[in-house]
Amino acid sequence: MTSQRDAAAWIEEIRKRPRQAITCDRILLPTDGSGQAFQAVREAVRLAAVTQAEITLLMVVDYNQEVTAFEQVSLSGYVPAELKIAAYQFLADLMHAIPSEIHAHTRVEVGSPGEVILQVSEEEESDMIVMGTHGFGTFRSILQGSVSRFVTQHAACPVLLCRGLPAEWELPAGK
Repeated sequence: MTSQRDAAAWIEEIRKRPRQAITCDRILLPTDGSGQAFQAVREAVRLAAVTQAEITLLMVVDYNQEVTAFEQVSLSGYVPAELKIAAYQFLADLMHAIPSEIHAHTRVEVGSPGEVILQVSEEEESDMIVMGTHGFGTFRSILQGSVSRFVTQHAACPVLLCRGLPAEWELPAGK
């Protein structure tokens, strides 16, 4: 009985507090082109429509993921221009999914995705990061590492993780 009274008193105390406005002027939307990332685009667009926030669409070219070890040595740290060009082209196509009423711009950066997302979030003074997650679970993310896990643990602003595929997302045959 005591805990019910304590809970009721606590709820009443919260109700008496003055309302606070939550603002969101800048949304960082990192994408890797996955279905989960497209789900995040939808959610970021919904949030931006309600809050009038500006969206920064970010794609991080992960040099270590895209270029073999032999190529890295032979290129002496040079990131092939094709990787950045492909990222810009992808983001340009993705911009068509964002209504024209919503202010958005694109960025392509090179580096470790988690670290770059946090750096861009600070540079852009993002109020929120909206990103997809594959939802592999704690055990697998500990073994393989997870960009979304890293970002949620280290971000200075709230992070909204979007899981699942958009309703009209087509899976390849046999999957």
